[in-house]
Amino acid sequence: MGRRAAGEMPRVVVHEASGNARVRFGGKTHWLGRSPQGVVTPEQLAKATRLWNEHLGTTAAGAPTPPPVAEMIEVVIAPTAPPAITSGITVAALALKYLDHAEVYYRTASGKTTSSVDGIRMAARALFPFSDIAAAAFGPKSLKIVRESLVREGRPRVTCNRVVKTIRRMFKWAASEELVSAEAWHALETVAALQKGRSTAPELPPVDEVPDTIVRQTLPHLPRVVAAMVWFQRWTGARPGEVCLLRPGDIDRSGEVWVYTPEHHKLDWREDATPRRVAIGAAGQKVLMPFLLRSASSYCFSPRDAERERIEERREERQTPLYRSHVARIKDKRKGKAGQRRPGERYTTASYRRAVTRAVEAANKLREEQGASDRLPNWSPNQLRHLRAGEVEQALGIEAANAVLGHANIRTTEIYARRKLQLAVEAQRQIG
Repeated sequence: MGRRAAGEMPRVVVHEASGNARVRFGGKTHWLGRSPQGVVTPEQLAKATRLWNEHLGTTAAGAPTPPPVAEMIEVVIAPTAPPAITSGITVAALALKYLDHAEVYYRTASGKTTSSVDGIRMAARALFPFSDIAAAAFGPKSLKIVRESLVREGRPRVTCNRVVKTIRRMFKWAASEELVSAEAWHALETVAALQKGRSTAPELPPVDEVPDTIVRQTLPHLPRVVAAMVWFQRWTGARPGEVCLLRPGDIDRSGEVWVYTPEHHKLDWREDATPRRVAIGAAGQKVLMPFLLRSASSYCFSPRDAERERIEERREERQTPLYRSHVARIKDKRKGKAGQRRPGERYTTASYRRAVTRAVEAANKLREEQGASDRLPNWSPNQLRHLRAGEVEQALGIEAANAVLGHANIRTTEIYARRKLQLAVEAQRQIG
């Protein structure tokens, strides 16, 4: 980097640790404020120019002409305005712009970002080796290199294909914004997905239903609230997210079978989306009854209730009275960030899954203490949906399972309900 000319303003840079823009002259560091996504804004450049003019002791009219914006920015992640296709936007800048777009576009009706944003972040991380090259120079061979690096990391085939698809979608969006040419996007479309059995990428085992016996052995180690969530999902086949969103006001209790209409569901974003309906039979109603005695807009399954019950249970098990010194020690433990955390008003799919995982670990610990040689397999709440789908399919057929699960396509239901082989074996056993 050459020396600055006399009277030339120093470059405005972004302090990577803090994310703030700054400029140095006169033996001082002048901070210009927060830079969104590591971008030096025109306002910050104008402020730096004013400070530089004041330093020179001249008016704005007589001040030296500052260098072009592109030369003044030392750390650039994304330009402040959509550049022309000929500007040579880098892969890093393109990925950052697409992530900004995705955080607005991929949102639920409640304003929460969806899992699609997490997938885009994974794709952006995979593109890191190509960060500094021009997006126009990122072609099919570069995309294959990204995919091969994921394979070498041991990523499953479906994950590798998902990242490649996300990158292609990223460039398609960039072409629509005139950040890259349409030819750059079309070239990436020529990279085919990895086929099963034709690559070294490992295959993920299919998600299967969790046996009912495993569920029942886990339940004693769950908080009462989470155990009710498991039972409710067990008898209805609802999605984990639908269980977490359950509120008394969302349940139509006028008929023999109750009907639950979730506040949101995963296909809300579609224009032709139909409202999701979850039928609740007698077994599910029995589970819900103790949790309906609250306001219509309160969530039935609350971590606050579970935490309150846990504290009450611990106090009942205390062998000594709770002295003032104990209370003071408890308050000390609650200082800092740990003390600022409070249970939310409802469970999330992640906290629901973690509660089940902890219960399985507690059950296995007890089994080891009792001398049992086998361990319970770890399972997730979504496997309860597979369990219910298999039961309904076996009893009433695939169409009934499709209605219970709320799938638009019956082929999706076939992923969940896999008891056809059992039916075939039973048929051959009976008719020989």
